[in-house]
Amino acid sequence: MARWVSWVLRRGVREGARRGLFGGEQAWLVLGGAALLAQLVLRVLNKKPEVVFSEKLRPGESLVVTHRPRPRR
Repeated sequence: MARWVSWVLRRGVREGARRGLFGGEQAWLVLGGAALLAQLVLRVLNKKPEVVFSEKLRPGESLVVTHRPRPRR
């Protein structure tokens, strides 16, 4: 996300809370809510998958992936 977009959204959330939530101005409350929603959507869309394992296999080798539930504590 571009630096200025992040700044504008942060500013919108902050002003929305200050003027809308605490100041009672409904338009600012809506603007702040929209800015907060935009931040959350961009965060979800910009999430990159995390590489947790990487290995090169030679011809004839294989890799078996299994899933076991985590033990309860």
